Amino acid sequence: MDIKAILSKIKKSVNSEKGKSVFTFLIFLLIATIFWFMMTLNETVQRDYRLEIAITDVPDGVVFLNEPPQYLDVSVRDKGRALVKYDWGNPPKVNIRYDYFIKRGENGVIINQEMLTNNIRGSFGSGCEILSMRPDSIKLITTTRPGEKLPVFLNISVGTQPQYAAYGDFECDFDSVTVYSLNGIPESMANIQTEHLSLRNLSETTTINVPLISPVGMRCEPSHINVTIPVEALVAKKRSLPVRFINVPKGVSGHIFPSTVEINYLVPMSMFKNDTAEPVAVVDYHNINDKSSMIPVTLNNIPDYYFNCTSTPAEVEYLIEQSINVDNSHD
Repeated sequence: MDIKAILSKIKKSVNSEKGKSVFTFLIFLLIATIFWFMMTLNETVQRDYRLEIAITDVPDGVVFLNEPPQYLDVSVRDKGRALVKYDWGNPPKVNIRYDYFIKRGENGVIINQEMLTNNIRGSFGSGCEILSMRPDSIKLITTTRPGEKLPVFLNISVGTQPQYAAYGDFECDFDSVTVYSLNGIPESMANIQTEHLSLRNLSETTTINVPLISPVGMRCEPSHINVTIPVEALVAKKRSLPVRFINVPKGVSGHIFPSTVEINYLVPMSMFKNDTAEPVAVVDYHNINDKSSMIPVTLNNIPDYYFNCTSTPAEVEYLIEQSINVDNSHD
């Protein structure tokens, strides 16, 4: 399209009576908006903010046993011009120096509402009125006792989609964590457990972030760990096995028909070429039923990477013969 033609059309529209009216309206609208904005900046307004909290200058060796709050929800009132910069950008961060806390006993510190209000007002400016805040005080339990290492126990159950399996060890970025406490770790505490997690219908290797359960009066560091659950597709395999008769009494012979069975099973794809297991097919003399000529086949030495392993046939025919002792001695 010709640009000169477009510009000429626009110029013609602007110079028309209708175009001049629209342009004049827009000018007055812009002026009115500017005046409204200036008046708003001079008015007292109320705003709600979520402020990030940072506790600084914590002495070496001091550990908080309860998690400090990450945010402080506040409602403030001030001139619009004082708060407009926070409406267009990030609100101020509340930095609390550790020595601002009022110490209460040897194992706890607290900053009360008055001190917290003064700290927030210092972040916004002296003309700001603090209407409300949550929490209105911060109480923390502290310890200077060194932490102790404990292994992590994964309380996770996993289910997969058909033709998939969770095979292999779960991988953690931390297999042990540091546990801090006031009075030491009880001897009966052998590990730190994750929160119970139940995963279903997995079809691929999955990594999840799992919180740890910190006992009352203790803290784990880290408080969360990443767990990778290996999931593989299953592929079908089969093989033939000879069937052995076991637990046959002395003086008795057992015969099986057929003498071999075919086993069918699924294996993870990574084990398809690395399948070195030696499963065994047996029939047990103790399973003989006088009312039937069939005896069930039992599969032994089945590795954990065999899934849905079955025998074809599941039962075989058997024949029992008594041995006859012939006495060749002469009087």
